[in-house]
Amino acid sequence: MMLHDILHFLGQALCHQLEERSLQVSGRSLAVCARDTGIYIGIFSTLIYLHVSKRKQSITIPSIKTSFTLLLFLVPLIIDGLGSYTHLFESTNPRRLVTGIFFGFVLPYFIYPLLSKKHHEHDSIAVIRKGQDLFIPLMVSVIWGGLFYLGLLPHMVLDSFIILSVIGWFSLLASFFFPFIRKPSLKYSLSIMVSLTFLSLLSFAHFWVSSLAMN
Repeated sequence: MMLHDILHFLGQALCHQLEERSLQVSGRSLAVCARDTGIYIGIFSTLIYLHVSKRKQSITIPSIKTSFTLLLFLVPLIIDGLGSYTHLFESTNPRRLVTGIFFGFVLPYFIYPLLSKKHHEHDSIAVIRKGQDLFIPLMVSVIWGGLFYLGLLPHMVLDSFIILSVIGWFSLLASFFFPFIRKPSLKYSLSIMVSLTFLSLLSFAHFWVSSLAMN
């Protein structure tokens, strides 16, 4: 139960955790809602693909044409979110999960290249060069999404996967605050510490605001 409480505490930092908007596995809600679950599945899948296939290359963000195509993947979540919150229509957890995946898998294409070591600008290549650079992360995301939606893995495994993805993503973002640190192990250790501190503070703030609202 302690691990379960920790995972849900960290999930609280970024998510409302409404039971009816969360995927249910073995009768228990996951640590974040269906939409956030999709977002972090997408982020994880693309980050892993880029790290495996591009980490030794000098890469840049996508071209303008490709960026426009990627931005179209963000539109379904925006429409679904706005429609739901303005009560124009009722969303569903499968729709939240899918639109979250579309949204999340796009984000690393613009962030990961910023970590790439640039030797010479003319030697750098765009992060997306072939169809497989889009297709593989998207398909992996969809497969993961199916595993989550069908509950084919234990609840604790799925919860841990999502929260570790959240920590990993925020640690990646935090690493930009330490460009002066050359030692990778120190840089990423500090980034993880900053990420955990930030998420914990957000969780405490969320809990405090919720407590005030109940009173």
